[in-house]
Amino acid sequence: MAFIGINASFQALNFDEALRVAHNNAFSAGMALRSGATAGSGSGSGSNFKVSGFSLGRHAMSSSSGDFQLSDVEPSVIANGQKSWELVDLKQMVGEREEIKAMLVDFLRSRSVSRPLAARVVNKSTRLITHLLSLLRTVHRARYLKGREPTTSEVRNTLRSFLENLGAQHKDGLVDVLLSFPDPPPAKSKLLDLQRLQSTFTSSALWELNLGDYPKLEAFVVDGQLRPALEYFLILGISPKELENLVSRYPMISSYSVEGKIKPVVDFLLIMGVPKSDVPKIAVKRPQLFGCSLDNIKPTVALLEGLGVEPDRWPKILASFPHILTYSAAKVDQVVKFLADIGMSPEESGRILTRFPHIVGYSTQEKLRPILNHFYSIGITDVKTLVLRSPQILGLSLEENIKPTLQFFTDVGYSKEEINTIILRFPQILGLNIEGNLRSKWMYFLQMGRESNADIVVFPQYFGYSLEKRIKPRYEALKSSGVDWSLNRMLSTTELLFQKYLERDKELVAVVRDLNVNESVGD
Repeated sequence: MAFIGINASFQALNFDEALRVAHNNAFSAGMALRSGATAGSGSGSGSNFKVSGFSLGRHAMSSSSGDFQLSDVEPSVIANGQKSWELVDLKQMVGEREEIKAMLVDFLRSRSVSRPLAARVVNKSTRLITHLLSLLRTVHRARYLKGREPTTSEVRNTLRSFLENLGAQHKDGLVDVLLSFPDPPPAKSKLLDLQRLQSTFTSSALWELNLGDYPKLEAFVVDGQLRPALEYFLILGISPKELENLVSRYPMISSYSVEGKIKPVVDFLLIMGVPKSDVPKIAVKRPQLFGCSLDNIKPTVALLEGLGVEPDRWPKILASFPHILTYSAAKVDQVVKFLADIGMSPEESGRILTRFPHIVGYSTQEKLRPILNHFYSIGITDVKTLVLRSPQILGLSLEENIKPTLQFFTDVGYSKEEINTIILRFPQILGLNIEGNLRSKWMYFLQMGRESNADIVVFPQYFGYSLEKRIKPRYEALKSSGVDWSLNRMLSTTELLFQKYLERDKELVAVVRDLNVNESVGD
């Protein structure tokens, strides 16, 4: 036991010496130990920072319950020629990476760096984060070999002393130290560039934006700094060009409080399952949402979920129509009552709101009821079925879509009853363009020799297929093979089945042709 203890102590001293060499303070000498290069040669990650008073070797010993070996050290902190080993790919340490980033933000915030700037600095400090991951992997090697990740507290406890010593050594210019790691900070601080107030304004999100490139943002610069709300949206991922368009449409958003309004809404969206990458898109579509109080948003969400809107559908709903959260619960209730008037149960209303949330934004008196009354006037009484099959028809224009389509089918010879059947079977037909879609397909329908209105009444989905990519190629294939199919069979089968059935029917046609020839010869 005594031998083991002495051996372990000797290994720890060797390990600390290796770390001391690898973490040698190169700033004063103007040298840099770059990521991917060792003090001698080899591979791995290293640092220029000499962090006194903290022994990673001894920390590793205490963390590995006496199992620590000198071979546990990363190749980057061992003498040249040491055999390398692989433990766990740093790219797989996703949880640890996020915890380190959060820890670095807290570290900068504790040293009076604003949250937006801290977040941006951390996102740019990829080499420092990679180095910290490597140190973490070294210290907790025994755990990783057993397939166990360190806990949040263990990650923070392992790296806390390193960061505290780093902060103590670099009280001034700490941001530049993190950004330049493992190189020495540049002679001219990047932060100094951010102080220029002439032809540029500063942003912690993009470091520097040219007013000449984005003139519409100039009105929102105060003392050389872009307003916090707009800067926050840049950090979220909105491009400067998109931000220009956004403030042009809705300038009030620049005055929103980040902590009081915008951030609570962003956090709420993330809790609802919205991917972080979708938040900028939502902001561009409906900037007003980020000025709403959660006291107004939450009742609307509760009402919609009570109607059957499934919580896991929110990301898709909000990506399509974020406006729905800006309407009051009373406005949602008006639409629900309208749907109830046409026979919808609360659950059916919930399904419609999930599939077509845009309906909440329509006026029941000026938009929805006129469409309903017109359907009743032409003899369509089962509007419930129509809406359940395609709720999007309630978003069509009565004068520009619905009435002209009905008139088109009247003009080509369909009766009122036939038109009603067509609409009930394929409601989407009401949204198809007449000149760019319906008329050209109708003319080709006649060219195929299908003069019976019944073909369209039975299969109005014909108008939903591409004329050039589906209808013409398949009809020509059938015609050249001497095969005649219904519209449904010709268009709705997959390409594989189409070819399979076509070959079979061609063989049958050939057999029948041979039989007819034989009968003719016999006569």
